[in-house]
Amino acid sequence: MSMLVIPAIDLIGGEVVRLEKGDYATKKVYASRPAHKAEEFARAGATLLHVVDLEGAKAGWPVNLDAVRAICEVPGIEVELGGGLRSIGDLEKVLALGVKYVVLGTAAVERLGLVEEACRRFPGRVRCGIDARNGEVKIAGWLEGTGLAAVEVARRVKAAGVSLVEYTDVGRDGMFSGVDAAGAARIQAEAGVEVVASGGVASLADVEACKVAGVAGVIVGKALYEGRISLRDAIAAAKA
Repeated sequence: MSMLVIPAIDLIGGEVVRLEKGDYATKKVYASRPAHKAEEFARAGATLLHVVDLEGAKAGWPVNLDAVRAICEVPGIEVELGGGLRSIGDLEKVLALGVKYVVLGTAAVERLGLVEEACRRFPGRVRCGIDARNGEVKIAGWLEGTGLAAVEVARRVKAAGVSLVEYTDVGRDGMFSGVDAAGAARIQAEAGVEVVASGGVASLADVEACKVAGVAGVIVGKALYEGRISLRDAIAAAKA
């Protein structure tokens, strides 16, 4: 099975934005119509979109629902959504919009019971986002530390029923400093769960590094928006 290349769409105010290192003060708007961006990615060959409701992550509940609905209506591409999903009601709400996979972040650390219940209620559709800086997992839109190591959280959510986690090195995100492919591969090996690497992708070399490391996928965001990587080329490199 070839490694997945997953383009990212981050939402604030219904627009496609990117931040640097998760800092909301660095917001840059790339598109006012997220669904158009999703169509562009689908045409380039993407089969899965990684959508993050950044306002939801801060607020603790989903905020950009209209934009999410519009993205889900784009044919030929599945959507995974993270950001502010902290109750079964929230999960039901976004799955009803057409979201294929829900990504739990803060809940994965603070409320393992919710992860377990979600996996029971929506089997195969629950993923976890593990965001770390200097090896320590961060929550609440990367604003709070937890004192936990990424691999420990990965082990916990796997035991709860999650089969795939998305690991982001927060210090690299939006900085073009290179993805932590080795860190993602280490979590995958030590926790025994599939891992998608995210944060810092700057070039095709990062996509190739993730493929060599044997991780399940790589999320590409700002490098696509800034024209450093062609999505078609990245997908081809993952399949090569």
